[in-house]
Amino acid sequence: MEMGRVLFIGRTQSTRPAIISALEKRFEVVLVTSGKSGIEAASAKPFHIIVLDAASMRTPGDRVCRELRSALPHMPLVHIHPGPKETAQSAADTLLFMPVTPRKLVNSVERLLQVQSDDFINCGPFSINLARRVLTVHGQETQLTPKQALLVEVFLRNPGATLDRRTLMEKVWQTDYLGDTRTLDVHIRWIRELIESDPSNPRYLRTVRGIGYRLDVPDEILTPEIEMAL
Repeated sequence: MEMGRVLFIGRTQSTRPAIISALEKRFEVVLVTSGKSGIEAASAKPFHIIVLDAASMRTPGDRVCRELRSALPHMPLVHIHPGPKETAQSAADTLLFMPVTPRKLVNSVERLLQVQSDDFINCGPFSINLARRVLTVHGQETQLTPKQALLVEVFLRNPGATLDRRTLMEKVWQTDYLGDTRTLDVHIRWIRELIESDPSNPRYLRTVRGIGYRLDVPDEILTPEIEMAL
């Protein structure tokens, strides 16, 4: 698996918190300062996991956590809570209470990433959770059918490669029969409706006439550190 991308939501002062430095030694970390900014960042590029440092924001963070869960329901979420434990109403996958050491946070992130490491593919603005068959496009999640998920997986594993119809039929439908490829064409149309802003004029999933299809993914990379205002 590629280096995990962590979306860290919290306040940072002039001195970089030790927990962020610890994360940066193992992951690509993007920093934002509010839940709203986090949702906007996740809409620009998919992340593997979110860390909500509510303690640094001087708030329990339960409401922000619920908003993140609602907007990104399948994204693993770690919530650093200031306490007390008795009042916490978090929707996170992992709830940590202060004080939180860098090692404890890194271990928590790694555990969540390990669960999904073999089932997660990232490619440009797209990602898919294979186990759950959830496609994420610019932060928007969609549940796929089994065949849709297989077809998306083939394209995400082969960006920039022209895939002929026979190959796609073999990988997704386990047949090399090309007498009727309407099922493939219908599935391509469905995928375009999910990933393209204008499906009739596709930017990403292009037709290579006489051969098949190609997924073009532009080199759109977020800077590893983005500080966003409230």
